[in-house]
Amino acid sequence: MRFPTFLHVATEGWILIVVVVAAAGLGWWQSVAPLWIAAAAILTVALLAYFREPDRRIPPVPLGVLAPVDGRVVHRRECHDPFLDREAVRVGIELNRFGSYYLRAPIEGTLLEIRRSVQCPQAGQASWIQTDEKDDVVIFLAEGSMLGERPCLTPFGQRLGQGRRCGRRRLARRIDLYLPSESRVEVQIGDKVTAGSDLIATFVHNSPQA
Repeated sequence: MRFPTFLHVATEGWILIVVVVAAAGLGWWQSVAPLWIAAAAILTVALLAYFREPDRRIPPVPLGVLAPVDGRVVHRRECHDPFLDREAVRVGIELNRFGSYYLRAPIEGTLLEIRRSVQCPQAGQASWIQTDEKDDVVIFLAEGSMLGERPCLTPFGQRLGQGRRCGRRRLARRIDLYLPSESRVEVQIGDKVTAGSDLIATFVHNSPQA
């Protein structure tokens, strides 16, 4: 699934920007108070910042888990993963409101469906990616709203490229990553991370004994 941009701004953001600019132009033509024009100009700048989508350098880390969003690490702890019913490490990232608008896939792998159940009523707010080595990562919308979307919008069964755009953050405020329990977490609480570029964790695979 493609997520196009124009001048490093998400395409869907341009709809709102054009509406605001058109309203400002109409106000100028109708000789509306300058305060209205100034407010429209400020709103346009804010929308350009909110929907911006800069290019990112994706590092070659086959066993690495990259940050899916721009933000700050607010927690990291061992826990039970309610989506895959396993022991896991959870890393929470509080989003930067004016960071990258699109979510990026933390790993390369296949997007699988999480079945909704009584034990897992929030399945629609999570996306499950599995690598070829059967390492599983779940991206969960912990706070905020994606306006009915799940984190990764690629159809189930299709592959995602590590660090590539996979969804929109919309009004999300915090994203949690559920990682395999043996993963080595590379960040500390308070660290700032950049989507698609910064390493969150590394998968640890035990070498077979001779």
